[in-house]
Amino acid sequence: MYLRAMAALFFSAFAVVGHAGQPSLEPAMVLIPAGSYPMGSDTGPASARPAHRVSLRAFLVDVNETTNAQFAAFLNTLNVTARRDVGVGDLRPEDVEGPDADRLWGGSSGTARAFIEMDDADAGIVIVNGRFVPAPGAADRPAAESTWPGAVAFCKWRHARLLTEAEWEAAARGREGRLYPWGAAPPTRERAVFARAATGPVGRRPAGATPQGVFDLAGNVAEWTSSLFRPYPYDAADGREDMTVDGERVTRGGDYTYDVAPERLTGFFRDGFSREPGRGHRHIGIRCAKDVP
Repeated sequence: MYLRAMAALFFSAFAVVGHAGQPSLEPAMVLIPAGSYPMGSDTGPASARPAHRVSLRAFLVDVNETTNAQFAAFLNTLNVTARRDVGVGDLRPEDVEGPDADRLWGGSSGTARAFIEMDDADAGIVIVNGRFVPAPGAADRPAAESTWPGAVAFCKWRHARLLTEAEWEAAARGREGRLYPWGAAPPTRERAVFARAATGPVGRRPAGATPQGVFDLAGNVAEWTSSLFRPYPYDAADGREDMTVDGERVTRGGDYTYDVAPERLTGFFRDGFSREPGRGHRHIGIRCAKDVP
């Protein structure tokens, strides 16, 4: 099992190098070993209490958050025909047709089938010559405005899945229970994208990466997990990992809008801006995981 895990890590990490260090359409992944991991905090918000431990199997996690370029490639697999070029946030119902057209309309005025709120100005994807492409300058920024079903579908398209909430925290805090993904030092602009009006390109802050090399687990965008929002202690067998049940899904990682609240960038913070699965938000993005073969 160990040799298979290390082989999977090797090929995942080195088969996907983009130009000039930019994230490619085939994301790199790193191995999070099996073991016992701390979860929650007795000094954190009420939702993060009590501190406890969880036992996890080994898994692979994306080094970076999903980018607009990657999510646009996924949208191009939909059965949709565009009637015109569409700029940022300018999508109208009459602009697209086909069996999957309603996948592009999330939110209170959208559909339960939606993958993304592409009619929102914070969505970084446009339509050019009938193809979904990143908005100018947005290719390597995290894909926002995806719904939870959109995040699930994207990861499935990649033959991957969303992280559970416990896996996300294990990737962010490690076995030693780091306060922040990088350690105990407070957040700075060199470590995280926060207290600003927009997201930044993924993977540009090595000072904020985990020891395993996972970037942007604090700040930039929060990230959907597979887990229903339920009280601690975490128990994967109590129904919170049932993908067919309606309910709020946990988002993790803070986001770029948080300013003078460093506790919201900690590895145990779970009170994100929104947990409504049918809505997309500028604050929420995607990171995928895979089981170790």
